[in-house]
Amino acid sequence: MAHTFFLEVVTPERSFYRGECLSLMLPTVDGLYGVLAGHMPMVTAVDSGVLRYRTADGDWQFAAVGQGFAEIMPESAILLVATAERPGEIDEERARRAMERAEHRLHTASANPKEHAFSLEAVERAKARLAAKARQRDK
Repeated sequence: MAHTFFLEVVTPERSFYRGECLSLMLPTVDGLYGVLAGHMPMVTAVDSGVLRYRTADGDWQFAAVGQGFAEIMPESAILLVATAERPGEIDEERARRAMERAEHRLHTASANPKEHAFSLEAVERAKARLAAKARQRDK
């Protein structure tokens, strides 16, 4: 039997996932990062993107996640993220409109660094939601 580890994904609103998994691919500020059971301990910043995890029964699951942090240990991984959505929870048309609004704000925004950072994060969040939704269709 393959080695599993305990994965917990938590947002401020809910416990998104708790259970055993075989592998995890998470978007970090340094790029996509893979985790297997027995991984060395570490803490990393999670970036907006598509989270992929393979449950103990071998099924790949996908989720759009927002920024946060992950603590990786040999027997567990805990992700504390701003948002987490399963593809079935995502309204594709709404995500497209949100991305268009955020891109428009990026191109018309003043030189205010906070406004620019907010708009950039909104674009990344919308892209993650659309990518997770596309993964559901490809499955």
